[in-house]
Amino acid sequence: MNDKALCCTCLQRENRPEIGIGGDLIYCRKKQMVVSLKTKCDVYTRATKQSVRELERSLYGVIEEGEEY
Repeated sequence: MNDKALCCTCLQRENRPEIGIGGDLIYCRKKQMVVSLKTKCDVYTRATKQSVRELERSLYGVIEEGEEY
């Protein structure tokens, strides 16, 4: 069995330093709570470039060319 933490490659991991947690703790979007790093998880979704892009679009929307932000 692979003992590496799944959380580090999970799409549901919230990676914002302002949350103020670190070490072996992360915020899970799906569970909506701070959890310790897991090697087994029922809500794990591997983060790929495409899935991250889709998640960002759903969270932040799409900025059209020429649109100011």
